[in-house]
Amino acid sequence: MLALLLAGTAGTSTIARAETGLPEPTARTAQQLSADDMAAARTIAVQPDRFAPLVGGPWSNPAPARFYTNQPDTVPACGVGYACMKIKAGSQSWYTDFWYYDYGVYALENWIGAGWLNNRQTGGATLRTYTESGTVIKCYPSNSNGAVSRPNWSPVYYISLLPQRC
Repeated sequence: MLALLLAGTAGTSTIARAETGLPEPTARTAQQLSADDMAAARTIAVQPDRFAPLVGGPWSNPAPARFYTNQPDTVPACGVGYACMKIKAGSQSWYTDFWYYDYGVYALENWIGAGWLNNRQTGGATLRTYTESGTVIKCYPSNSNGAVSRPNWSPVYYISLLPQRC
């Protein structure tokens, strides 16, 4: 699957959930992703005029609310209400920050190795990581104070942002 990046070297994406056409996550999402949830996350249609290809770099479908390229290997700055992750950009020496805002399931592409996770969602919202088959790896509770984790992204194929607690 082709990895995607907004045109330019850094930028933001403001694709709202309603624009994606994806169904809201099901109750099964908390423990196991359904085949429909995984397929929908992998087959999101993007508007070519808003994106340009990034060969071999990390990305997700649907796109994050914001992303920043050419970042150092440090804790990602993360606004309250967002779940933020940082992942090394392939063989490059820099990292890319991904800021997610909308609830839903996201398929990850080329997220390999250690990175950062800062879940600053509010209201008890969580971020869950999943294997290729959709089994939960770990649930990260929200922490608006900015507590961070340093997960290994290699076994993670999907993430979900959910309003339910861990």
